[in-house]
Amino acid sequence: MGSEDAASPDVTRRQTYRIWGQETVRFSDTDAYGHVNNTSYAAYLETGRTTFARACGLPVGLKHDMHIVLARVEIDYRAEVHWPAVLDLGSAVVRLGRSSITLIQGIFVGELCVATGREVLVMVDVASRRPAALTEALRERLMRHAAPAGQDGSTS
Repeated sequence: MGSEDAASPDVTRRQTYRIWGQETVRFSDTDAYGHVNNTSYAAYLETGRTTFARACGLPVGLKHDMHIVLARVEIDYRAEVHWPAVLDLGSAVVRLGRSSITLIQGIFVGELCVATGREVLVMVDVASRRPAALTEALRERLMRHAAPAGQDGSTS
């Protein structure tokens, strides 16, 4: 995979994602129109990222010499969600940089993809507060959770 993007995987398909978590829509997540407010999706993606980080052995919290920070997030809203609902949160790696990890995420209600996200995480040294290189061992663990190649038959 290196520092190149994986061939564009279909972010709306459950098969694209390698690590899964769940979240329950709270009534307080809804807005005056009765659907989940756009700001709630950022929290759902955070739950998915945290699930992903723990599954891959990434440091979560400041009890480590290194930690990950969110440097960029994009969210595409694809369908309305109403309370009550249970959300499935899928995550997969699409790019590894020197100190960064680019994830794609899908939020699903059943088979319906209701939102997708793309985030850039950066490994940071706690003492210097500067980006730190991903170790080879971590790269190997992360590559096990890479999204499959796109539908065009290309490989990552």
